[in-house]
Amino acid sequence: MTREEKNAQIRKEARATVILFCICFVWHVGCGYLLSGTGITVAGLPLWWILSTPGVFVIAVVGVVYLLKKVFVNFSLDDEAAGEEA
Repeated sequence: MTREEKNAQIRKEARATVILFCICFVWHVGCGYLLSGTGITVAGLPLWWILSTPGVFVIAVVGVVYLLKKVFVNFSLDDEAAGEEA
């Protein structure tokens, strides 16, 4: 990979990670605010907590697995020219 390709890949990975974070944040806060006044409980816990806290964990794990399989690429950050001279 050239230096430009590596930089583009790094930006792509960072952008995808920020998007996943935003999805998790919106899910967590959205469930908290939208379901907090319902009064519905599951096993003594409010529904908003059941959906937001364990739910965001599941979304994060699924998202990270997706990122690892589809977005992230394993490459060396060392310059190839420096490695050939040594």
